[in-house]
Amino acid sequence: MRNGLNYRLNGLWKKIGLIFFSLMVLYFVAYLIDPIFFLANYVDLTFANLLINFLLNLFFCIIMVEFSLLVDRKMNRFLPWTKGTLRRLFVQTIVQIICIFPLLIVLSIMISGIFSFLNVDVKELTDNDVNLRHYITAIIVLSLMISGVSTIHYLTENWKSEIINRAEHEIKAAESKQLVAEIELQALRLQLDPHFVFNNLSVLSELILKDQQLGFEYTENFAKVYRYLLLNSKSKLIILKDELKFLDAYLFLLKNRIGSGVNFEISVSPTKLDMRLPPVTLQLLVENALKYNRIEKDKPLRVRIFTNESDELIVHNNLLPLLRKPRSSGIGLGNIKSRYALLSDREPHIEQNELSFTVKIPLLA
Repeated sequence: MRNGLNYRLNGLWKKIGLIFFSLMVLYFVAYLIDPIFFLANYVDLTFANLLINFLLNLFFCIIMVEFSLLVDRKMNRFLPWTKGTLRRLFVQTIVQIICIFPLLIVLSIMISGIFSFLNVDVKELTDNDVNLRHYITAIIVLSLMISGVSTIHYLTENWKSEIINRAEHEIKAAESKQLVAEIELQALRLQLDPHFVFNNLSVLSELILKDQQLGFEYTENFAKVYRYLLLNSKSKLIILKDELKFLDAYLFLLKNRIGSGVNFEISVSPTKLDMRLPPVTLQLLVENALKYNRIEKDKPLRVRIFTNESDELIVHNNLLPLLRKPRSSGIGLGNIKSRYALLSDREPHIEQNELSFTVKIPLLA
């Protein structure tokens, strides 16, 4: 709203500047056409008639500025400068000259009617035909100059806007390349994280000794997790159905590693399964919940994953704060936010209170 107000104020100041510039140009052009006649004519006028003459010229300048800006706007719509500079210049000049005469006639009739109503002697202000010809010439030159100034301003603003847009595009492209590199690096680190591998291999060795069937299932899910990371680490988006399959394998590893200290509840609408989100999003959010909360069998952490009617995937967990709060790196949630900034105008929302922590992830079509 503030930007819109600033834009309107800038437009108003531009218009006021053009009006007073036009007024100075009008007097200057009239002087250049015949300096002796111009000075002699204005020296003979009374103060009242000088004031009326000034207001008359100011009124003409306001009308001319509005008229010229209107012509510019119409021409920008039907024949923009980008489609042919010379053709636009030629057509606009012809339109300005042709339209100026009926405009002058209408304005003259209006002014004559006002002067008749006020009992002002028009002959003293427009002394003879020479004065009238000078005035019409000055008005035509003025009209073309206003159009020229407005055109220069328009082209300059477009040029500046183009430079800014190009610079923003280059910056965004550079940020995109950097983010992709960071995502790939993070995925690679996860794939080769020695702690992740060691923990899962330790659990696997124990399961093989206790329950060979469970050990086999653990191996299968361990392979699914790594296969998903290898295949999708460079993907920008993945369908929710595939992400949930990956999460299912990942949660199987977690449950067998940390026990019953966490309860996962997944309730996703079937109509949302073909919608998309960045890969590994759910794994990062589950890790975030585990990192900042206690894992207790007597009072398990509850993590709920579900969808809503606003095409959002919601990850919600109750809070069981650690006695010693770990230092936040911000990588997980920051990674998700950065990827959405490049993929969509929708963004994740985080809600937190004393009892729970919720992240709403937009699902993309």
